[in-house]
Amino acid sequence: MRIMRYLALAAVLVAVAPVWAQERTSGSSGSGIGYQGWGLRVGVTSDPDQVVGGVQFDFGEFADNLRFQPDLQAGVGDDVTTLYATLPVHYRFRGTGQDFTPYAGGGIAFGFVDVDLPAGSSGDDTSFEVGGRLTGGLEWARRNGGAFAIELSLGIGDVHDFNAVAVWNFGR
Repeated sequence: MRIMRYLALAAVLVAVAPVWAQERTSGSSGSGIGYQGWGLRVGVTSDPDQVVGGVQFDFGEFADNLRFQPDLQAGVGDDVTTLYATLPVHYRFRGTGQDFTPYAGGGIAFGFVDVDLPAGSSGDDTSFEVGGRLTGGLEWARRNGGAFAIELSLGIGDVHDFNAVAVWNFGR
């Protein structure tokens, strides 16, 4: 199954990315663009209906309130296995006077989709898909560092139609 090769490649990239980012930003004060931490993502999607899990990386703000947080997410269910990488930019609405920080944004998503074919079928039903995501969420700072967030995304094009995830971010 070709999707297993993609999952193995993704696992290597996930393992190496924080180390690579840390080396590039060592000595950084923690503000601006540069590796700020990583997080775990767990949730559900529709079309296909799946349970998803993955990781994300916080590379900080490249402009006031604009944060870059790419993620890698695998999904199973609905006789489909998916692996998506998303490159989103989020605008953080600071100064709301609340315990949470709302954010909104979007990005481009790249994915591998492997559809389980019925027994006796021949061929390969693996495809590469590209689409957009519109995202919104609420983020709460955690006392021990990092943050917890609830995030909703709408897909544009050949990606999940809807994505709802909980995110646990761990600062460095």
